[in-house]
Amino acid sequence: MLRHASWTLIDQGVVSLGAFLLNIVLARHIAPVEYGVFALIFGILLMIQLSISSVIFYPMSIRIARLPEEERAALAGRSLALLPMLLLPAALLLALGLAIMGRADLALPVSLHLVIWQGQEALRRILFAEFRHRDALAGDSIAYLGAPLAVLFLLQQGTLTLPSVFFCMAAASGVALLVSSRLVRAERPAAGTLRPTFSEFWSLGRWSLANNFVGALRIQLFLWGLTAMFGAASTAAFQAALNVVNLANPILLGLCNVIPQAAARKSREGYRAAWKAARDYALIGTLPLLPCYAVLLAAPDFVLLLLYGADSSYLGLALPIRILAISWLLGYSADMVCSFMHGVDAARLALLVSAAGTLAAAALFLPLTQQYGLAGACFALGGSNLVRLLTAHWFLTRMIAHGRPSAA
Repeated sequence: MLRHASWTLIDQGVVSLGAFLLNIVLARHIAPVEYGVFALIFGILLMIQLSISSVIFYPMSIRIARLPEEERAALAGRSLALLPMLLLPAALLLALGLAIMGRADLALPVSLHLVIWQGQEALRRILFAEFRHRDALAGDSIAYLGAPLAVLFLLQQGTLTLPSVFFCMAAASGVALLVSSRLVRAERPAAGTLRPTFSEFWSLGRWSLANNFVGALRIQLFLWGLTAMFGAASTAAFQAALNVVNLANPILLGLCNVIPQAAARKSREGYRAAWKAARDYALIGTLPLLPCYAVLLAAPDFVLLLLYGADSSYLGLALPIRILAISWLLGYSADMVCSFMHGVDAARLALLVSAAGTLAAAALFLPLTQQYGLAGACFALGGSNLVRLLTAHWFLTRMIAHGRPSAA
């Protein structure tokens, strides 16, 4: 278990480090309004990615984890064949939306990045489902570290623009896709197998889709709400604060990639055994997590100065970062329970947890933000995560008391 968790965290560490470096470079070197636009667009991309993940990647991961090794390549091939059915319409709608919003210059690079990124994501999820996190590391290193390096090169050349940022991200993902394609075992799907596979995936993933959409909507509420109330520069400040607390994201995202498969393998023994497997991974994650957030709570000003520089407009974010650090600790515990629920086919319960958090965020955001500005928005996010944690704990205790996976 420790070996699997280690490679998971290393891989996710590379992914999060790349995303972190990209955000820091952009926050330091492009105008706050443009960085706010980047945050809004990337939020939309994440919502599309979560939708595809719910309908294809998540069901594929759960099913591959339970299949004999000789049957995995066939399911991987069918999963890859299903991807364009969802991805291409989403890319076209995204390009159209950007054009309507007056950012036609971003339509091609953003859509191109989405398509190539999700192709690479599909390959890494197949490797993850087979617990081959070490093999996924090569492609992920190219995709997520290559993008900020390319952006730094453009910065040195004096040609850095928002469209060029997305072209850099697409190019890095494209090279990674070529590398990862040589590591994935996938068979060409037989005629007539895609429809039943999609039906099976939809049956399993629809609750995950609703859960991820509701969860993503909770964050989008803050991004778009701040833009509507104070402008894109306020959204940029919120994203700059999120960048800091996201330093521990490798742990959270890495465990969310492995806990559902670990719980799925133990689910036949009952909820208690499946939760023990998930909880052991979650406890491993707390070892590096707590020191990270202790630093953010004790010295946010130093971290801001280190990351954004002495002349940055983001140096006054110490209070929001302290609030978000506490919020993220609450959210970590809730996310671990929800990952366990996904692994034992209890995604409906995870949806209820997310819905409770989103409703709390919607109720708290406007009054707190009107009264306290950006800090109020962070307080609202913390209240939302507290509601999620309490709801998740309530469901978990009843699941374990019942003891049978069929209860979900």
